[in-house]
Amino acid sequence: MAVFLSVLTAALFGAGDFLGGLAGRRIRVSQVLAASHLVGLVGITFAALVLADDFIAVDLVWGAAAGVAGFVGLGLLYRGLARGPMGVVAPLTAITSAAVPAAWGVVIGGDVLSGGAWAGVAIALASIVLVSGESAGTRGVPALTVIEGLLAGTGFGFMFVILEQTDAASAPWPIVGARLLTGGGLLLLFAMRRERIVPTDPITCRLVLGLGVLDTSSNALFLYAADAGSLTIAAVLSSLYPVATAVLASVVLHERLTRFQRLGFLAALFGASLIAVG
Repeated sequence: MAVFLSVLTAALFGAGDFLGGLAGRRIRVSQVLAASHLVGLVGITFAALVLADDFIAVDLVWGAAAGVAGFVGLGLLYRGLARGPMGVVAPLTAITSAAVPAAWGVVIGGDVLSGGAWAGVAIALASIVLVSGESAGTRGVPALTVIEGLLAGTGFGFMFVILEQTDAASAPWPIVGARLLTGGGLLLLFAMRRERIVPTDPITCRLVLGLGVLDTSSNALFLYAADAGSLTIAAVLSSLYPVATAVLASVVLHERLTRFQRLGFLAALFGASLIAVG
């Protein structure tokens, strides 16, 4: 179950990043974040009222701290995705977002994995590197974009680590805390500037709506995935989201994929299978 939830988290996260990248090409990244967080706050609050077994106030604080880390990661990632190509930028972030919580889980959390599971983790991480190969016909990614991608991954990684500190019975209330802090801060900022939050363009509105639902759902699913298994496995498999982003970019935007990227997709599936068996 943990593997399934982690892979589903990656799929939703990757699809959300794709929509975020498209929206970032049409409006400012700050507006994308504000509008999508507003959508996510409404949806996750309703889900928490229905699904949560318990309400633990301190978990809202943990969630708020995770929200800050994730917000920094999202802002940097969407900047990179808006500059493109998506099939290159997203994996740069994923490598770091997998490594940070995996190291934490082993060194601090005491996660113990079987030999087969470790092999799956290694292959999954290698698949991210393969998927990060350039799309055919595109230029190299600027150094600044690479740095921003790695910093974004660090933000996501610490978001995963902080969310792991919450009680499983309170899920998904920690995500409510995350959205309350970051979304509320953005709403206040836009109100002070008297700027519009909701896009006027119907296409952009649909992109932001989809992003808000997918991004918030993926964060909530990660709570259940980490509770069902280990932080290391949940973090590594959840960080395979560039596969979904790159596939959508290939199908919708016709970004051609190299042989190494396609090999990376197969490696990701094989690595996930080893982790599931292990």
